[in-house]
Amino acid sequence: MDSIDSPLSGSALDGAESTHRELQTLRLTVQITLAALVILAGSVGIMIFRQVSLLRRQTDATTRQAQHVSQIFESTIGPQAQAFEKLLREFAETDPEFKTRIARFYGPPDATQAAKAPSAQMGTPGAVPQTPPNP
Repeated sequence: MDSIDSPLSGSALDGAESTHRELQTLRLTVQITLAALVILAGSVGIMIFRQVSLLRRQTDATTRQAQHVSQIFESTIGPQAQAFEKLLREFAETDPEFKTRIARFYGPPDATQAAKAPSAQMGTPGAVPQTPPNP
């Protein structure tokens, strides 16, 4: 009967204390992991917020620059391209071989007159696309 341990013997208490310590260690580990996860999630959120705000600033700057380039094109390069097209068409009237080649790019001569009308659609050969004015 000496070999039978009672539930309150020393080895059982040591096992309960050991289990309690392991449980406390596990709880502490879970708490530390959760705190690290909260810090990591907050850091990622702040980083994403900063990236979005930076992207918005870059988009605004690029939009302003694109509008500026569009205005320059419409005021200088567009009319020059139309003048060059006119010169090409005048030369095409004197050279029938060139006339067939230029018709592939600009269409027949009557299409150019329709394209220069105010109701010209984008994609019409010879038409210069217009952008709406800045708000």
